[in-house]
Amino acid sequence: MKLALSSKISKIDAFCAERLGISTEGLMKKSGGAVANFIRKKIPQGKKIAILAGKGNNGGDGYAAACDLMSDFDVCVYDIFGVGQKSEAGKHFYVEFLNRGGRLEIYDASQNMLSEIKNSDVIVDAIFGTGFEGEVPEELRSLAISIRESVCAYKIAVDVPLGISADNGSVGDFAISVDATVELSMIKPGIISYPARSYVGEVVYDSLDIPLSVIYENFDFKYEMISEDSVEKMLPRREMNSNKGSFGKLLMITGSKKYRGAAHLSLEAALRGGTGYVSFLGDEELVSELSMKFPEAIYKKCSEITNLSEAEIEDAVLLSKKSSATLIGSGSGNTTGLLNLTLSLLSAETDAPLVIDADAINALSEMGEEGRMSLKNAKRPVIITPHPLEFSRLAGCEVAEVQSHRIEVAEKFAKEYNVLLVLKGAGTVIADPSRISINTTGSSALAKAGSGDVLAGLLAALLSQNIEAHTAACLAVALHAVAGDNLAKEFSSYGVTPSDLPREIARVMAAIEKAQENNTVHPV
Repeated sequence: MKLALSSKISKIDAFCAERLGISTEGLMKKSGGAVANFIRKKIPQGKKIAILAGKGNNGGDGYAAACDLMSDFDVCVYDIFGVGQKSEAGKHFYVEFLNRGGRLEIYDASQNMLSEIKNSDVIVDAIFGTGFEGEVPEELRSLAISIRESVCAYKIAVDVPLGISADNGSVGDFAISVDATVELSMIKPGIISYPARSYVGEVVYDSLDIPLSVIYENFDFKYEMISEDSVEKMLPRREMNSNKGSFGKLLMITGSKKYRGAAHLSLEAALRGGTGYVSFLGDEELVSELSMKFPEAIYKKCSEITNLSEAEIEDAVLLSKKSSATLIGSGSGNTTGLLNLTLSLLSAETDAPLVIDADAINALSEMGEEGRMSLKNAKRPVIITPHPLEFSRLAGCEVAEVQSHRIEVAEKFAKEYNVLLVLKGAGTVIADPSRISINTTGSSALAKAGSGDVLAGLLAALLSQNIEAHTAACLAVALHAVAGDNLAKEFSSYGVTPSDLPREIARVMAAIEKAQENNTVHPV
């Protein structure tokens, strides 16, 4: 699903009015109806509802909801800024609410009023919506604190909770946490990204009957959401007359004496991911161990990565040029030898993508800006797959900054250094210079050492099959996450191990293939 920044929402509203004959007043009525319908599903009739209305369109949505609800509930609208409504559409519902005898209070931050709001059965935040950015104004902080302290009220936000950026998901010091957020027209990227995702509760989406196909045809969208449904659309259908040459050649340089498991996990994921040939480059001991477990792969022996000769590095680069994709770094150990090999692979002139994971990222990080520039100046497509700590080292910033502005930092880095970035973690962000995707699948079942090795192997396998890079990254992240979710149902989020993942990923793909055969899915 496409995601829209707040600035684009305004343009879409104008387009609906000018080109589709859908007035702002009509959209506002449907918005109020969407909020009201959700409340009716959750809350018994007669309960006390406090609607906190700002002066913009978000407040207008609040007044429209109040008009819809007032016949069945004890509704009070609190005019937060004491100026009614600015827009003509908002004024319409403001006047309608008053003409029908609705109760309206001018917000004054008195203890009596704060207590009344706090003790309502439902609190509806219709203060700022998508127009909010930065910190909650000082005059509303006592209100934010009262909402936070309310233990009896069911809290609902219209579009965006107070204190949260709809565009980037950042959270202010006085942000409120709600039980549900009713997303109107289109979903905004910040709502489904952390840290905001921890505050928005259940996300309830209503398109307001806007024809999204027409919107997609007339607007460009940089942001998109990855859901479980996305997996079915992204996995390519395999032709019956294919052969192993149809699905590419993958070169893997993963694992070490200290981190042998990384080689096992990434290699099995690559084999399960469908690549035609897998070549593994490693020292004799590791190759001997792996070849007993995975006879399907082709093995190339070399010295330990720490001691590669110039000739061995040249051979590795040549192998990489002959492959459809290369993966390096998962469990390889952060060494000078690994760094030299990674830099040589970055300098290889080829269209075959290079996936840089884990220790290879850490090795580049120690070079500071020089390491980042090696990514920017690479002579091949580059995909990096850091977790937040690895990314903070590479980008030269604090982990807290990464986690509080995940979309922003990912987008900026991908654009500045011309890479496809897979910023792992809850709500994985996939960013390239022109496109941002945010994953909504997965759970804490994947929060174990080794899960990233599986993801890297799967991603490299998909890339080797000539799947477009951003699509391959989204597909790998989603397959990995859905497999984790499936396993958690069987073993709990505590009991899933990374070793369980490759087979479950294959089962997820099997289910998609079956659906494709039944013509219930139309892959893109």
